[in-house]
Amino acid sequence: MTTDYRTRLYEAYASTHAGVSVVASSEHAFRRDILPHLPDDRRAAVVDLGCGQGQLVAQLLRHGYQGAWGIDASPEQVSLAHAAGIAQVRQGDFREALASASIDVATATDLFEHLSKDEALGAMDAVFAALRPSGRAILRVPNGVSPFVGNFQHGDLTHETTYTARSLRQLGAAAGFSVTTVHACPPVRHSIKSGLRVGAWKAASGLMKLALAAETGQLRGHLVTQNVVAVMVKSQ
Repeated sequence: MTTDYRTRLYEAYASTHAGVSVVASSEHAFRRDILPHLPDDRRAAVVDLGCGQGQLVAQLLRHGYQGAWGIDASPEQVSLAHAAGIAQVRQGDFREALASASIDVATATDLFEHLSKDEALGAMDAVFAALRPSGRAILRVPNGVSPFVGNFQHGDLTHETTYTARSLRQLGAAAGFSVTTVHACPPVRHSIKSGLRVGAWKAASGLMKLALAAETGQLRGHLVTQNVVAVMVKSQ
C-alpha cells in the first residue's frame, strides 16, 4: 500500500525536520509579521491555519485575543502544542474546519508553500467564505524574488509553491478579496547581535534592490527578503 508523502512526512514533522519551536523567535516574528495587521478589537475570532506547535496561537492569547485557536495536520506538532499547554490547538484539515467557521481573521504562516496552486486557490476560497465582512487573511510565504528563496523553498520536502507580491495579489483577487498588500520580513532588532544583522541586511538588501531596479527599470517597491507577508482584506 502506498502512503501519501505528506502523511508520511507530517507524522514525524517535528522530529525529522521542524524541531521544537523557540518561544523568543516566534515572539519576534509575531510582532513583525502578524501583530501590526490584526484588528484592535481583542474579541475578534482569529484562527491560525497550519499552526504547527501553536506558538502563534500562544502569542495571540498573550496579546488578548482570547478567541484564538489553531489547527494543524501533523499529530506530532499538535502533541507538542498540547504538551506546552496550548490547548487551543486541534488536529485536522483546516479546510474542513473553515467550512463551519465564522471568523474575523485567518493567519497562515509557512503554510501556503505546502500547497499546490490548485490547493492554494481552494484554500483561499475556503478562507474567504469563512471570513465575516471586513475580515482579513494574513499569510507569510517564501518570496520568489529573493535571491535566497531556494534555501527556504527547497529546504523542506513538503514545499510545493513559492510566491511573489504580484502572484499574491493575483491569488487574493481570484478568491474575491478587495485589497491585498504585501510586506517584507526583514531581521528584527532585539539585541546587539541582531542590531548588527539589521545593519548588514540594510546594506545588502539595498544592493539587491539596486540590481533589480537596473534590470527592470522599476525604481521602487522591490521586496527581497526570504519571506513576505500578504494581508488580504474582504470588503464589507
